[in-house]
Amino acid sequence: MASLTNVLAVVVLFMPLSCSLLPSAGAATAAELVTWKCDNGTYYAANTTYQSNVRTLLASLATNASRSSFPAGFATAVLGASPDTVWGLGLCRGDTSGADCGSCLALAPEVAFGRCQGVKDVTVFYDRCILRYSFRDFLTSPDNRQVQFRGISSDNVTSNAGWYDVLVVRLVSALSDWAAFNTTPRYAVGVMNSDQGFPASNKDVLHRIIGLVQCTPDQAPAECRRCLKTLIDEMPTVFNGTVGGRLLAVWCHLRFEVHEFYDDSPMLNLVAPQFMPPPPPASTDQQ
Repeated sequence: MASLTNVLAVVVLFMPLSCSLLPSAGAATAAELVTWKCDNGTYYAANTTYQSNVRTLLASLATNASRSSFPAGFATAVLGASPDTVWGLGLCRGDTSGADCGSCLALAPEVAFGRCQGVKDVTVFYDRCILRYSFRDFLTSPDNRQVQFRGISSDNVTSNAGWYDVLVVRLVSALSDWAAFNTTPRYAVGVMNSDQGFPASNKDVLHRIIGLVQCTPDQAPAECRRCLKTLIDEMPTVFNGTVGGRLLAVWCHLRFEVHEFYDDSPMLNLVAPQFMPPPPPASTDQQ
């Protein structure tokens, strides 16, 4: 697989309130639509060969990803002859496989032929799966910046927010190492525990940060780690004491929350060091 290099300009999706705000039961298998990207400016007409190819491609991705044993929950496809060729990718969250994976990806036509009707390049993010199709060959030269979504919680840490941000990055970085170098699915979930806790704007005191990272499983370990690092490097400018958030893209993504949102047991269970406030400045008074 080609290196994740800079190919095209960034397309960033923003949402004023993250869909990560609301807790979801860990055992729930229903897929929740997070956001979507209709790459406007590229269109096809109804009842054309391209539309037929998209329909066939979407069905193929859902079927193949649900049946795939390795890599589980992942499929790519290319369908049709030029100028009606369609490239596609489907990826399910690491704890979602088999029928649940197929059911999630099978929802994509609702966006493809509804909100994005007639658009030739579409990406759909559900909480349990991601799907993209395009008239461009985005599979040969992966660029994780082509489609990005930033989801930010409306709740904030009200004390020691900078230390909270440090712990989030430490957790996500540790999970990124685990996903890239210790797993073949390129997926990891884990927890950072803090005895001290962090007061939040919703009046809660937060003692646990829960994180998830994932790459497409066809990436080599170092390639996956580089992909996640580009997202981690964005975190300080995106999340400033927010209690939860996510950076979603096609080739890798990350998420952190203070409630459980996955079905697995955590791969990592970390303990936060005690926060030590900086010493007061030395007195300049002269005796």
